[in-house]
Amino acid sequence: GLYCISVNCMDNAEAQFTTALRLTTHQELWTYIVTNLASVYIREGNRHQELYGLLERINPDHNFPVSSHCLRAAAFYIRGLLSFFQGRYNEAKRFLRETLKMSNAEDLNRLTACSLVLLGHIFYVLGNHRESNNMVVPAMQLASKIPDMSVQLWSSALLKDLNKALGNNIDAHEAAQMHQNFSQQLLQDHIAACSLPEHNLISWTDGPPPVQIQAQNGPTTSLASLL
Repeated sequence: GLYCISVNCMDNAEAQFTTALRLTTHQELWTYIVTNLASVYIREGNRHQELYGLLERINPDHNFPVSSHCLRAAAFYIRGLLSFFQGRYNEAKRFLRETLKMSNAEDLNRLTACSLVLLGHIFYVLGNHRESNNMVVPAMQLASKIPDMSVQLWSSALLKDLNKALGNNIDAHEAAQMHQNFSQQLLQDHIAACSLPEHNLISWTDGPPPVQIQAQNGPTTSLASLL
């Protein structure tokens, strides 16, 4: 499901997460899946009934289903993302500041970077360019440190528009070049990933896998590292 999101296959992401929800009895994993499924519904933009049904079950302000600090921070981010898309900017800022407070405490770098960029976007829309810059610059620095090219792409797009609005033409040009470089690299990675036989797993929700998956020994991935 997470891979489907990364290659923008939202129908497949929904199918994978829905299947995962049906198969798990682990409360923390259930909450993690619901949080990501909610992000899919937000991106699709027309799944309001299903989305609100999920959000009622992962409300970070009231009766959050698990004690996980990082999952509660992610739930605040999802609320902030939805409020942003609905144009409720003050509400979005409140949720995102809660996310930042919690993610900074646990070094959830990607969640911190995403929250900073989204806050920067809100301030840009509201015409507060100075505060927008105060958000997006550390977001770009953090995204470069992780590194996370998707967040770098998002940050560079905002930096380009922000510097253009401020009349900083040289900085705007530099940000535009960064954005183009990140975009080309992500497109190449996308094409390469989709050409692999393992890509067919995005349609697998039942029965034997469509390709032979070779088990490999490696480090386990924690929920916190995925956020």
